[in-house]
Parts: sequence; C-alpha cells; structure tokens
Amino acid sequence: MKSGGKTPGRAEPQRQKREPPGRPAIALAARKLFVERGYAGTTIEAIAQASGYAAPTVYFHFGSKAAIVGYLIDEMEAGDIVPVFQKAMQQVNPLRMLEGTARIARISCEKWWDVYQVVRSAGRADAALSKASKKLDSGRLYGLRICAEALERSGHLRTGLDATRATDIMWALASEDAYQRLVVERGWTQDEFEAWLGNSLKRELLRRR
Repeated sequence: MKSGGKTPGRAEPQRQKREPPGRPAIALAARKLFVERGYAGTTIEAIAQASGYAAPTVYFHFGSKAAIVGYLIDEMEAGDIVPVFQKAMQQVNPLRMLEGTARIARISCEKWWDVYQVVRSAGRADAALSKASKKLDSGRLYGLRICAEALERSGHLRTGLDATRATDIMWALASEDAYQRLVVERGWTQDEFEAWLGNSLKRELLRRR
C-alpha cells in the first residue's frame, strides 16, 4: 500500500480537485517524514525539501505541522470513510449495515494507521494535535451513533439495548485498541479482523432470529 496514494477507480474528493497541487504533495511528503523521523523530529524545512517546495510555500498552504495532520485526517474521512458510511446507511438489512461499520474500522486503520499513531502519540504533548485527536474521536462517535439510532428505529437492536448503549458497544469493539491488539500485536490479517468485528457487532447488537 502506498501511503496517501490514489485509490484506483475512486474519484478524488471535490476539495482536492479545486485546491492547488502543492497541498497534496506537501502533505504526502510530511506524512512520510512523520513515519521516518517522528512528528517532533520533522521540521517544516524538512517537509519543504522533501516536497520540492520552499519553506514559505509550506507555511502559506498550511501554517503548521498540526494543520498538515488535520488535512490528512480530512482526506481520510472524505476519501475512505464517508463513502463507505453513506453506502452502509443506505442498507435496509442490519447485517449489511454492521458489515459496513466493520469495513470502515478496517480501512481507516489499514490505510491510515501511521496518521493515527502521530495524532495519538504526539497529541499528548501538542495542544493543536490534541484538538485533532478529539476531532477524530468525535467524528467516529457521531457516525457510530447515527448507525445505532438507525438500528433502534428499525427495531433491530436486541431486547434491553438502546441506541446509547449500542453506540458504546460499537465504540469499544470498532476501536483502534482492538486493531492494535489483534492486527499489530497478534498478527491477525486485515480480513480476519474485519470478519471478527462484523460478527461481533452482529452478535452483540442485533435481535436473535
């Protein structure tokens, strides 16, 4: 997988089509350097050199390293999360809806794990990145709540379970921590993780037929 590369057959976000070409190139260069040197060890000057732009151009487009990370998060959401989420929420079958939730958890970690790591680790010491971390969490929690409320309205949640508790269950199961434990530490494949998560969500949330 090429970090930050285009996915074949997927249209680029409209925002990306309208923006100056320098922004994606700078963000991609920064992302690679964050992996190689760490967030704190990466300077704007190094990003400029790696991207082929002058440092003032990097500042003009982003202003800070934290803004670059925010841009990468926006790219993740627009390109890889929102399309899958919208498709999942169009499903009448609750099984397919929860499979979509598992798919989102798999894709976001599989393709953007390095960005998650930057936000979580460096965010402890960087106020701007801490805000990005909270934004990431609030966006994920919002999507899970929308899914849980849809399941509740359609009468698919198991007896005694409401949308609030269902959201909490999804929050715990479809978490970065679960991915970290099973895929990164225990060596599960991406397919195994997605299948386990989908089955776990169905078992914990849905009425038994």
